[in-house]
Amino acid sequence: MIPKQEKFLQYAILFACFSMLLSCREEQDITLSTDNQKYSIKGNKILKDNQPIQLIGTNSFQVFGANDLKMSSWNMDIAREFIGNVQGQPLTGMPIKDSNGSFLHSLQSIVDGNRKNNRITILCGFGWDGKNETEFTGKSPSKTIWWKPYKEKLQEWALHFKNQPDVWIEVWNEPYRFDRADGYTDEVWEKDMTELVTIIRITGNPSIILVPCAEQGQDESVLLKKGNSFLQKNSNIVFDIHAYEKWLLDNEIAIDNRLDLLKQQNLPVLFGETAPMNAGILMDPRYFLNAVYNRGFSVCAWVWKYDKNDQDALLTADGTPNDTNNNNWGSTYKNLAAKPRNP
Repeated sequence: MIPKQEKFLQYAILFACFSMLLSCREEQDITLSTDNQKYSIKGNKILKDNQPIQLIGTNSFQVFGANDLKMSSWNMDIAREFIGNVQGQPLTGMPIKDSNGSFLHSLQSIVDGNRKNNRITILCGFGWDGKNETEFTGKSPSKTIWWKPYKEKLQEWALHFKNQPDVWIEVWNEPYRFDRADGYTDEVWEKDMTELVTIIRITGNPSIILVPCAEQGQDESVLLKKGNSFLQKNSNIVFDIHAYEKWLLDNEIAIDNRLDLLKQQNLPVLFGETAPMNAGILMDPRYFLNAVYNRGFSVCAWVWKYDKNDQDALLTADGTPNDTNNNNWGSTYKNLAAKPRNP
């Protein structure tokens, strides 16, 4: 897996000044939701007001520039928010300049911008302090030196958002090495994920929690072995699978079989990331996306970014779909999001 912070530094700098100009007006517009609509899980379905829904969304960098209005024109139901500096990330208030020189918008301002546009917000920590060496991907959570202070931050998030049901917290991004060379076992996954979920639940926060699978998010076998027992002990859980090489380079029959097995196991799943480029190999997500859509799974693209030189970016600098050397990724995903939902 390639380090994601490196992709975002230039983006953050370009948007910092523009974001600061908007920040005062945005903060004045913030209002807490009075919407009593609830989200819940029943079997393998995500429910809104007890009715099954399918969600199509994107990963986004609104921490560097909150309230991207164009996202609504693409019919995005979810913004899975990149939080690369959990330690320095403000919950509320004005944007702050962190130790890396990036301006960070508050989580509440990001949530409020998404809420105004009827989007669910998934808050997900990608890194501890914004440095490459403290990225979460590929790390065994309980073996990191920031394990204890991270849990304290997670508890702060859970307390702050406990009465905002359109805010879902994901406990970690892409845990454990892709090759399991870090001593990984399914029992380690179960212990770590249980501890992180418990940290959120003891605050009284009842909202949906995202729990990632193993091998940097791409291996669903732990869910097939441990998923149902995990759900018996924890409510309102959605499992997050990331679909890169281990999915997109598989053959079509195998993709169908793997998706069908997840359905048969009655596991609530969201594919939290997929894109045509990850570790230097150009892939074609189109068959996978159609298979996911037809089975009613929810999915988020990597990534909502205005940069035709990034093959994973959905948009060019002028906001049109980015189809540059990426199997028409921008148009493919925009067309998917325009379809009626198929829960």
